[in-house]
Amino acid sequence: MYGFTLILTLAVVGGAIAYIGDRLGMNVGRKKLTLFGLRPKHTSILVTIVTGVLIATASIAVLSIASQDVRTALFNMKEIQEELRGLQKDYAEMKGQRDAANEELQEAELKLAQAESSYAAITAELELAQQSVEALNQERAFLEAEVAELAVTAEQLSWLYDLVETAFGQIRAADIAFNASEVILTTVIEPGLSREEVRAALENFLLEVDDVAYRRSARAGDSDPYRAIYLPPGVIDLVVEDVLLARGTVIVRAVSEANSIPGVPVRVYLENYMDQMVFSKGTVLASSTWDPKGGVEIDLVILQILNQANNAALNAGVALSPERRGAVLLPGGYFFDAIEASREIEQPVEIRLVVAEDSWRSTSPVLLNLEMVF
Repeated sequence: MYGFTLILTLAVVGGAIAYIGDRLGMNVGRKKLTLFGLRPKHTSILVTIVTGVLIATASIAVLSIASQDVRTALFNMKEIQEELRGLQKDYAEMKGQRDAANEELQEAELKLAQAESSYAAITAELELAQQSVEALNQERAFLEAEVAELAVTAEQLSWLYDLVETAFGQIRAADIAFNASEVILTTVIEPGLSREEVRAALENFLLEVDDVAYRRSARAGDSDPYRAIYLPPGVIDLVVEDVLLARGTVIVRAVSEANSIPGVPVRVYLENYMDQMVFSKGTVLASSTWDPKGGVEIDLVILQILNQANNAALNAGVALSPERRGAVLLPGGYFFDAIEASREIEQPVEIRLVVAEDSWRSTSPVLLNLEMVF
């Protein structure tokens, strides 16, 4: 509405000025007036030109008066253009900053996506690790329970094992210190010794035999050369000669001649054996059948055949171990394995004690393996 009013005003003012100029031109032409000494024709042209200038001037004046925008465009155009150029420059810089910000935003979004992916992977690994930890904790608890159970079993078996080791050398009754033909102690004499060295070795051996018999309550008279044993005269001389005549290692062992009771001397005789291989690897020394439904525990059966194997080794002349008081050795682990295996056995099984490696008389104890034949 404002523009329509402005146009209408310009039309009225321009028309009025044109009419006045036309009238002036007609009067100047009719009356042949002159201005500034010009001819009438030229004066008329001048009046027309002035009229056009007035129209243009009046139009500009009216527009300037009527519109602030026109005044700004006429008088502040240069400043506006400079400001426009500055705004365009600022716009270009801001657009560049916006593009850079968009690129940074895209990079940040990409990194965020990668971080989220890594977080998901780490979370999955953490869950797996937690599951593994839980499984290991359960396994540890199970193993701890088994260890506790095995510790109890080991304690029981250790007691039984000590019992059977003692029984190898000390089969006692209420009134018997030594049984007949019981091997008290064994020694090994190597070849190459002189007569004096052999005699000294035998005398030291007999002192050890006497000490063993004394600890088992045997007693000799005050006038006897030993505290607990009786050895017929001349026995040492005979054994010395046998050892010197031998071509290799000799095993000498002291044996109880008869049953003896505490408080009396043990009559002892000496046995000589040439050192040689007595058991080859794989020889079965003793065996027995165990029936899980027979009411007898498997460990008792093992102890029984272990005693049989020990007697077999002693009868073969194997040296008696002074530390263990037995001629054979079955590692304790076989006891544990056999007891564990017996829990799943439902049918009768043959238990064998087998020589683990070639054994000589001078090798003591004889190492055994335990086999179960179904």
